[in-house]
Amino acid sequence: MRANCLTKQAFQRRSCRAVMSIALTCLFFGGLVTAQAESGLARESAKSLHVAFAPMEPIFQTAPALPTSRPDPALAYPAIPVSIIPPMSKPALIDVLPKSTKMIGEMIRSQTGLESGAETELKLRNGEGIGALLRRAGYDSASIAKAIDAVSGKVSLRRLQIGTKFQVASQGFRFSTKPGRDIYVIQHPDSGWLALTALRPIDRYMNFFQGTVDDSIYRAAMVAGINENAFNDYIRVMGFSVDFQREIRTGDRFELLYETERDSIDGKIVGGKLHYAGLVLSDEQLGFFRYDGDENTIGWYDENGNSAARTLIRTPISNARLSSSFGHRKHPVSGFNAMHKGVDFAAPHGTPIIAAGSGVIREAGWKGSFGRYIRIRHNATYDTAYAHMSRIAPNIRPGSRVKQGEIIGYVGSTGRSTGAHLHYEVMVNNRQVNPMTVRLPTGERIDDQHLPAFQKTVAAIDQEVLLHGTVRFAGAVPNKNTQ
Repeated sequence: MRANCLTKQAFQRRSCRAVMSIALTCLFFGGLVTAQAESGLARESAKSLHVAFAPMEPIFQTAPALPTSRPDPALAYPAIPVSIIPPMSKPALIDVLPKSTKMIGEMIRSQTGLESGAETELKLRNGEGIGALLRRAGYDSASIAKAIDAVSGKVSLRRLQIGTKFQVASQGFRFSTKPGRDIYVIQHPDSGWLALTALRPIDRYMNFFQGTVDDSIYRAAMVAGINENAFNDYIRVMGFSVDFQREIRTGDRFELLYETERDSIDGKIVGGKLHYAGLVLSDEQLGFFRYDGDENTIGWYDENGNSAARTLIRTPISNARLSSSFGHRKHPVSGFNAMHKGVDFAAPHGTPIIAAGSGVIREAGWKGSFGRYIRIRHNATYDTAYAHMSRIAPNIRPGSRVKQGEIIGYVGSTGRSTGAHLHYEVMVNNRQVNPMTVRLPTGERIDDQHLPAFQKTVAAIDQEVLLHGTVRFAGAVPNKNTQ
């Protein structure tokens, strides 16, 4: 038993020595491998450092060959100077068309050298054409056919109005389809029948009016001899700054310089132009001058160059009285007290209504108790509305554009109304405000580049007033932003 124990212990000791020998051998060889690896890394690191810090060598690269630009074709031609004549401006009609004559015989004589016989005046009857009218004048069928063939290229004979006047002679005839123009149809001895357009001669003269308001500025203007067209132009200019229903008082003075155009042949007034409008109120003076700018634009300014225009006209109707103000009132139809969100202007049935400002039509048509109704959007802030109209002017429809002062409708009593009047509203950011007291921005001052020409216009108007034996009493207008 004891011998077995000794043998076992001896075996264990030998095993331990063997394990230790193997461990020492592994450590020895592992150290060698590690040393070799470290030496290899050191050599690689040294090699890397040698490459990284090696001096940089320049690289030479030749530029690629680019294609040359195409030569200018103009260089292939000889340099010969060429003169270019710019296009001429379109001549005025008065420089091209002949002047109409008082008697048709004078035009026949100037065009053919022949004398015509007696002249007669005929009017186009209902259901009658130009051929039947000429047959009544004694023309034969061949002459009628040739005359109609000559004039058909000048005017549409199907659109002649009933009652159109014809001056007829044996060698030709004359009629008019447009104001200021006559159509002559003449039998030439060599060329046959020919048609030509002639301008009616116009006489222009200046009128200067001054007056004092008694009970109505309209009556005072009529007493002073001012015609309706001149007075309406005056009201439109002054309507930017003056409420004619509330601010005009007895003793206020007005004046205007108006150019009248009269037909030299029949003496009828065919047009006119307002050049100056002045008004002296109890507490201020207003004087505005017309200035024709570029592109047929017309502006009104005081003598300092401040614009007379406002965003909106306070009173978009002439010859009317303020019948109902803005605010609470008893409704004349329903009998209930309610807010009246506009003002009413009583005027005769059919009185023209003008746009208070330029803008786009938002609504145009029937609108319940408002009757025939128009709403105009002028800009991002201001809208105006017009109600109870008898009819709406042609070409006024949603989406169409209108200019300030353009006729948009006529006074009536449609909808819930007790009489002919205009219901007028001004909306600021879609909220109704009092049109008589709302603060309205002014127009722009005249451009500095146009100021010298405008000052010459003012001087010319003052000189014209002096020729009438007086001076204007309205001075410069202070630059005000509100009314």
